[in-house]
Amino acid sequence: MSVMTVTPHAPAAASGPAPAALSRRLPSYAVVGASCTVAYLVLFWALSAILPSMAANTLAMLTTAIANTAANRRFTFGVTGRAGAVRDHLGGLIAFLIGLAISTLGLAVLPSGASATAELIAVILANGLASAIRFALLQGWVFNPRLRSTTH
Repeated sequence: MSVMTVTPHAPAAASGPAPAALSRRLPSYAVVGASCTVAYLVLFWALSAILPSMAANTLAMLTTAIANTAANRRFTFGVTGRAGAVRDHLGGLIAFLIGLAISTLGLAVLPSGASATAELIAVILANGLASAIRFALLQGWVFNPRLRSTTH
């Protein structure tokens, strides 16, 4: 007579992140995101005084996107060390490009000569949407444990 051992397994990650993991990550993502958003807005405001708004947007967003990816890598997803850092930042760069496209579109729909307040409102709304997309990309692709184990 043989004895069969059954090993329980976690649900497939393809169905999405477990609610517990998601609820642990969202507060950290929100703190990192809020900090980077404030830094972005300050940079955008300062740079738009000396550069066209599109250039100020690009420079401010690129600067804060690099910091955002590094902070989320460490604090939200618990990834440390150099292993996979280039891949992670390339994924963050793709998320940055999507965010840049959304915020650029937000600025482009404003009438010519729009006020600085209107520009700030446009980029805040655009960055809110971009942030949700960024979290989905980071969670489901860049820092997905199943995908990380196959590429490192």
